[in-house]
Amino acid sequence: MRALFHSLRIVKMYSILLVLCMTSYSLSASSTLDGTCVNPTTLSFIENSLTNISDQLKGSSNGVSESITSVTSLLQLTMLKEMIGSYKESSTSNSNEEGLVLLEHIELILNTSTADLNNKLDTSTAELSTRLSAIEQDIPSAISSLQSQVSSLSSDLNKLSRLLAKHVNVSLDDEEEAPSSPLLSSCDAILSKWPNSPSGYYNLADVNGHSRHVYCHMETLCGKGGGWRRIASLNMTDPNEKCPTQFRTYSEDGVRACGRPDTNSGSCVGITFPSKDIKYSQVCGKVIGYQVGSTDGAYAFRSSKVINLPYIDGISLTHGNPRKHIWSLISGYSGIAFSGCPCGSNNPKSVPSFVGSHYYCEAGNHNTAASYTTLYSSDPLWDGKGCGSTETTCCQRTLIPWFYRSFGYSTTDNIEMRLCCDEGTNNEDVAIREYEIYVK
Repeated sequence: MRALFHSLRIVKMYSILLVLCMTSYSLSASSTLDGTCVNPTTLSFIENSLTNISDQLKGSSNGVSESITSVTSLLQLTMLKEMIGSYKESSTSNSNEEGLVLLEHIELILNTSTADLNNKLDTSTAELSTRLSAIEQDIPSAISSLQSQVSSLSSDLNKLSRLLAKHVNVSLDDEEEAPSSPLLSSCDAILSKWPNSPSGYYNLADVNGHSRHVYCHMETLCGKGGGWRRIASLNMTDPNEKCPTQFRTYSEDGVRACGRPDTNSGSCVGITFPSKDIKYSQVCGKVIGYQVGSTDGAYAFRSSKVINLPYIDGISLTHGNPRKHIWSLISGYSGIAFSGCPCGSNNPKSVPSFVGSHYYCEAGNHNTAASYTTLYSSDPLWDGKGCGSTETTCCQRTLIPWFYRSFGYSTTDNIEMRLCCDEGTNNEDVAIREYEIYVK
């Protein structure tokens, strides 16, 4: 209603401008309206505005609009349109006086219409205000109820979206229909296609085209971006976790960890993490453990320096058959005396050539002599913290506690983690507290 009144006022304003503009010219008989002051575009705007008003009045059915119709009759609007049309025709052939007369008629009609419309609007507005006041009383409770419903619906939709994103290979913001999307072969490929994909479970295609349900870590690991597939994890600080059946459970001083079964000789005890026939070329992981007894680091003097035997006291990570080295995590003797670490500053011991620089070495014992049966829980291994004076260099590795290895080739080999010591558990052992292994 206000919009209609506003439109009429605009038309009136333009009409007055036309009159003022025309009177600024010489009104000689030879003069014509050439559009210098008000061009045909302006006139077309007025005419279109009137047409729109007329259409709105014709289509109105409520009481207020009918009141407006009675004040501003369709006949007046029609006449106004015709007079504007006449002005456009006469502007190129008649004198200024004739155009002025036409515009004065327009102004008179508009003045009469708008004055009456103003009066009627005052009455109609009062009626509307009464109706709106009654409605407004119900609005707050209705809005509150609606907000509650929308909030609940939004929460349900969010849970559903995340669930779908994890199981059908699609991120929350993706506009494609996921069921029609073919399975991708890596978490990295998912992240490349849908950059906002959250960490969680996804379906991937293995090398044989079979669907595999895996966990994808989409945040950066080992400084190499996201899109990592987790193939192994254990955290014995969680009371619900249990050691794999291959290992013995240590429970001392509030610490729970996994070590070798009781033995009187050197041995390796392993666990295999399946690749699920999905290719990878990089490995990122961490292992945190504890020194038990008098581990000797790389000084495993009773064993041969070959990959299949206890070439260190610690953890050996390999892939394939025959085994190919990934990473070694070595448990030294003492952090303030002889450590047995290749990176140690006191009588360092070398590692086999197949290990190279792909190792971490720390000691959990900070006494000059190690006890054969003690689990040194105060200083966990391979976390880069609490390092003794002889192993400072060992704890300054860039990524520690995480390690990273890139092969330069792709493989579907399973990864094997072996816990090795070259003497029996009555002398030494290594206990694993936690591990996480990822590939891509």
